[in-house]
Amino acid sequence: MVEGHWLEFALNVWRAQQRGEARRESLARKRHDGEVTGARMPAMNTSLPLDRAALWERFQLKAGFAENAPVEARALFEAVCAAAAPTDLLAMCEDAGATLAQEHGALERRLDELQRWSDILATILDEALADQRDTLLAAHQLLRRTSLAIAQALTRGYERERLRIESDAERQARQESGRLRALQSVNSVANSALHVDQTLNAVARAVAEELDADLCAIFLFDETTRELLLRATNGPAPRSGRYFTRTLGQGYTGWVGEQGLPLQVADALADPRFAEEASAYSTPYRGLLAMPIIFFTMERLQGVIAVQTTAPRAFTEDESRFLEIVAGQIAMSIENSQLFAHTDQELRRKVHEMGTLHRVSALVASSLVLEQVLQMIAEQAVLLSGAERSALFVIEPADQQLRAVATHGFEDTVAQRATLPLGQCCAGRVAQSGEASMRVDCMRTDAGCFLHDLPAATGDLHLALCAPLVTTHGHLGALCVFGSQRHTLNQGQAQMVTTFANVAAIAIENARLYEETREGLRVKETLLREMHHRVKNNLQQVASILRMQRRRTTDAVAKQILLENIGRIAGIAATHDLLSNVELGRARMDDIARKIVGIVQANLIPLDQNIDFDVEAMPIKLPSEQATTFAIIVNELIANAIEHGFAGRRHGEIRLSAETLDEWIVFRVVDDGQGLPEGFNVQKAGSMGLRLVRELTESELHGEFTLFRTIAPPDTTSGADAPQRWTVAEVRFPQSVTLHDADEDNELTEETPASTLDALS
Repeated sequence: MVEGHWLEFALNVWRAQQRGEARRESLARKRHDGEVTGARMPAMNTSLPLDRAALWERFQLKAGFAENAPVEARALFEAVCAAAAPTDLLAMCEDAGATLAQEHGALERRLDELQRWSDILATILDEALADQRDTLLAAHQLLRRTSLAIAQALTRGYERERLRIESDAERQARQESGRLRALQSVNSVANSALHVDQTLNAVARAVAEELDADLCAIFLFDETTRELLLRATNGPAPRSGRYFTRTLGQGYTGWVGEQGLPLQVADALADPRFAEEASAYSTPYRGLLAMPIIFFTMERLQGVIAVQTTAPRAFTEDESRFLEIVAGQIAMSIENSQLFAHTDQELRRKVHEMGTLHRVSALVASSLVLEQVLQMIAEQAVLLSGAERSALFVIEPADQQLRAVATHGFEDTVAQRATLPLGQCCAGRVAQSGEASMRVDCMRTDAGCFLHDLPAATGDLHLALCAPLVTTHGHLGALCVFGSQRHTLNQGQAQMVTTFANVAAIAIENARLYEETREGLRVKETLLREMHHRVKNNLQQVASILRMQRRRTTDAVAKQILLENIGRIAGIAATHDLLSNVELGRARMDDIARKIVGIVQANLIPLDQNIDFDVEAMPIKLPSEQATTFAIIVNELIANAIEHGFAGRRHGEIRLSAETLDEWIVFRVVDDGQGLPEGFNVQKAGSMGLRLVRELTESELHGEFTLFRTIAPPDTTSGADAPQRWTVAEVRFPQSVTLHDADEDNELTEETPASTLDALS
């Protein structure tokens, strides 16, 4: 149909416009005569000879309209059938196209409907004007042009609205992109490691730039003073300076902080409630948008952020949402900052507490001066628990009374020397039950409290926390701390006092165990000394008997044997004499060696022989069993050197020394005598003395014995020009049987170095 051709052209125009091909649209319009402008509806000079009501009824029936026909269908019918078409119908069609675009409808479907309506109307016209050919042709021509005009109007309205929607969407996208970049910038700053003031200043600058505001001010809420303090702006400061505060309800900042609600005022300077704060700057500000900074997880006010302009301004809903998001980010940043500061402070406090506990524990382990340890515990318990005074009570075993053995903060001597029966006062009840107690104002309400009749000592004290001193052996007392708080301490503080009470209990237990151990050691030491003394006396009697036999015998060999045995017994007796005068039956190796040297000099060395002895310092202690064995070995080695090394000589030198090598003790007897015979083997030596040394070393000391010859360089200090030859008798045995003098430094003593105590202060 002809009408279909014109409608197809209209669709082509719409598609060209949709793709932005305006040039093709212009060329397409020039191909057709009888152009229809976008502002005019074509019309005939005279109206058609038709019954409009009947025609509309037929058109409505065929098109399937219920009651309200679409604007395009009404416009098409009116333009064809009216004597003069209304000029506003095309504008209505353009509006219909715009509405279609707003509702995201399909333009092609609407144009197909328009073509269908045009076809229906053409059919109706054919039937109504079948006998009026000229009029029918004119009606069809008008129908074609009207259909095209309506299609163009729909397309124009649709395209214009789509362009507007796209433009708005693009503008909104650009705005949202800018908002997103601004929020990312704010978030980046808020999560940075900057100081809180630097963070807030950076946020204020970013917000002011994004919202094109002249001022962005950020106030933080101080829960102590209940004030909002100006902490950051993008540049301008109040005339009064940076320290600018608002109480809750004062000005627009105080109003937002008190109400917890956003506030938007187009002209704050004109509002009497806010004019004073709006004019607090050198340049008055009018446009205002303020938002509370609230940490919603805990519903806690943290501050207020406000943006202002010098000119009156109504901020948009989008700008308000943006500022609300920024306020939420600031709230999280402040909360994280406060949480970090609190965590850091708590960590430092814990480290300090652990360090103090470590030092107190070290003092307990290193000192047995109980009074000093308990006094230090009383002081540190006050410092770490946040209390002000403390008293440490110990149960006296004799009368089961509590006695104050250490106090801190009390100047009243009655409080310092207080005594209590078990079960009386918080301290007595805690010491009896073994359960901690925390009460407020018990020193005023409890008549049995040791502070009840001491108002000067009580002062402004209200809180009393008592922790028991308990060990596996029972209850030992109680540690009480007192503070001015009218509320109970937190769990950490209470646990700290309990920990100090446990340390005090350990200190008391250690001191008592030490005293018991010392008493037992004193008894054992006395018995050991008495035993060694009696053994010495018995050995001396045996030696006396052997001397009597030696004097009576005439056999030279027997006399020599008796003399050697007398020397051995005298050495053993001398060792027991030494052990009877030292602590816990331990004797130094050099002391034993000197004793033996003295006995040998008195009994074995002839009057015409001069032998020099050099006993080096040997700060190694031997228990009584090894000491006796060592004395016999020393005696035999010296006797062997004198008998075999210096036979026929008038002068000689014997040196005795010892050293530790790894886990071994190496004892040497060195002489400058004649030396060892050719092919000498200590394992096959027939000398009784050497066999005795070897067997005692291996069986008693679990060591080894060697005998060898060595050459030393010339001693230039004495003027000698020839090397010296020495015979070395070496006894090597494990160090596990000895106790070095250095171990005495680690023994428990009653005195504690002052430096140990000073480290705790």
